[in-house]
Amino acid sequence: MDVDLMFIGAHPDDDTGVSATFARYTLDQGYKATVITLTGGEGGGNATGRETGRALGLIREEEERRSLAMLGIDSPHFLGLNDFYFTLSAEETEKKWGGQAFVCDVVRLVRLRRPEIIVTMWPGPGTHGQHQMAARAATLAYNYAGNAQYCPELAKEGIAPFSPLKLYYYPPNAETATIAVPTDDISRSARIRYADLKNVAQYNYRTQGWDNSNSLPAKSANPETFLLVASRVPTPEKETSLLDGVFVSTPTSPAGLRLEVQPVSYEIGTGQANDVRVTFTNTSRTPLEAAQLGLNAPKGWQVSGKPTSRTIAPGETLTATFKVTAPADAEAERTPLNVTYSARQAGQSISGRSVTYVRPLPAVVASFTPTFDIAGYQAFARETGTDWVIGAQATRLPLVVGQTTPIKVRVTNRSKAPASGKVELTLPAGLSVSEMPGYTLKPGESQDLTVNVQVAAAALPAGRQSALLPVSVKTGNFEDAANAYLLPSLTIPRLTTAPAIDGDLSDWAKSAVGQIGPADLWWRTKPENEADASAAFKLAYDDQFLYAGLNVKDELVACNIAPDDIKAQLRSDAIGVTVDPTGESRDTSTTLMAAAFPCTTAGFSARGFRDADAKQGVMEDTAPGMQVASRQVAGGYDIEFRIPWAAMPAKPQAGDIIGLNLVMYDGDTKDARVGANISQSGLAWAAFSWGGKQALPYLWPRVTLGQ
Repeated sequence: MDVDLMFIGAHPDDDTGVSATFARYTLDQGYKATVITLTGGEGGGNATGRETGRALGLIREEEERRSLAMLGIDSPHFLGLNDFYFTLSAEETEKKWGGQAFVCDVVRLVRLRRPEIIVTMWPGPGTHGQHQMAARAATLAYNYAGNAQYCPELAKEGIAPFSPLKLYYYPPNAETATIAVPTDDISRSARIRYADLKNVAQYNYRTQGWDNSNSLPAKSANPETFLLVASRVPTPEKETSLLDGVFVSTPTSPAGLRLEVQPVSYEIGTGQANDVRVTFTNTSRTPLEAAQLGLNAPKGWQVSGKPTSRTIAPGETLTATFKVTAPADAEAERTPLNVTYSARQAGQSISGRSVTYVRPLPAVVASFTPTFDIAGYQAFARETGTDWVIGAQATRLPLVVGQTTPIKVRVTNRSKAPASGKVELTLPAGLSVSEMPGYTLKPGESQDLTVNVQVAAAALPAGRQSALLPVSVKTGNFEDAANAYLLPSLTIPRLTTAPAIDGDLSDWAKSAVGQIGPADLWWRTKPENEADASAAFKLAYDDQFLYAGLNVKDELVACNIAPDDIKAQLRSDAIGVTVDPTGESRDTSTTLMAAAFPCTTAGFSARGFRDADAKQGVMEDTAPGMQVASRQVAGGYDIEFRIPWAAMPAKPQAGDIIGLNLVMYDGDTKDARVGANISQSGLAWAAFSWGGKQALPYLWPRVTLGQ
């Protein structure tokens, strides 16, 4: 039952990201691979529609089987977890999936199938919440599937522990990858390029919108990139295959020998000795003579604890604990420590290496307090020893334009002496601080400081209503970076006379106004000009409803959605209105995300619905009392929304601050096929890109309900 490679993902089509690589290994190199998909069967969700339950889940399982069969993989596993609406929250996913019991289901399959190599997705914020949890389950399985004390209930099933040898993530970007597997050469089994085979396999996923004839042949053949996160075998400095060190020998090291390295802590103090534990196991059938371990650190670092050489019998393990000390002036950045072994096997010299990372920190450090999702990932990474990976995960700071926003900075004294001083903020133009608080710390003490940051409208780039700008906080030579998300704000009036929802904006004189233009791009291709895609909007409310009206400039209004196919606004011209009625939501489960197509194949009459929140579907079913109306006008269209507070998870009161974003989708395909995804551009009042969805409520604009 053993397999060589295992991919662990959340959805049936997630394996498409590694399908060319898996085809290379399974079809043409004779290795065995399998896939674990956490969703499917009992619950199905759809990127081009709403959640539809068991029937869709079963269809997607069959799509997965057909796709994988083309790659030489005939043993997928489906855990049957609910594939619910789109979310960017790992925390919401864990709650929907009933806690972390599903992790032991993954561990069970890892122990049963015994993969040498696990490939999974990115576990941190910035991607689909279900992807994050699939990757975290894969990481836990890599770490603990070999520990009989982990998921102890599995012992009753007679399943023996098993430790995989390598763990890979999809990196957030190709620049952080450690290996790139080419896809532009020809599969000798399929007799087409691996990139084309990947697209053919993807074509099976009809329920996810992959059945696009325009995808064949592949427009490009980019390498598939992976980040080596953890390894229990020696690896070459530059990998050329996921199999290196496991089934493929490096130039100097036989395949399969075990070499593991783990620092006691990723973050270490400068001038302080820190333990790095190394184990080397002889998995061969012959003794290894004069075996010795070493550790190489950067120039100026101190290393002690090198053991004497000795013979290691087959199955025997050599261990060593090195003491590593970073100099007092070491940079506070991720630093590689290279561990080596050398020995003689049957008279031949062999050697290998592995790498770990540490980050030296000075006596006093200051860092921004992260948002809950970043903090949750950081805690997970520390637990699993993968915290060296999170350097690409900057803290998020939501700041409101035109207002003062308090942010938290934690200062920690890591030394054995008292410390005092002030932190220094580096801010872009338009952001300012009236006064920086000071700190006084005992040895080992931490203190939370509140810094009030003012954001002027001048901080926004020309034409934009929102912005993402870098900020940093510094103590001494230590600096912590963050991303400041500048959010627009507006106070909207309380109406005594409601506008008629008829597509005519002439009765909106008492509303608050704003605009969205080509510079407010968050999705795909920037429009050519305001005539191509832009909108002037109006907002107001009363005791029963929230009102939104938009005059949309669009030179080509697409009406290719059928009246009975009202879902997934990103497919064509559409407007979205996302509302967080409490202003404190952490995910979309406590929001209402309304949308409307301005027209359908039946003519110019708006059709409204909810999408990507906890109650998806046409408005008549999911938001009783909601109304939409549209009217074609010169240069585009007008569209109106009346959204009932009663349909929302909570009802705000006058004076409350809510989250509210307006999103515009534009598709300029003339005579588009009915139902086709023609999305070309996405604009938004707060224009931050998250995989095609506006699903982070704490980064929506702030709207005050006027008295």
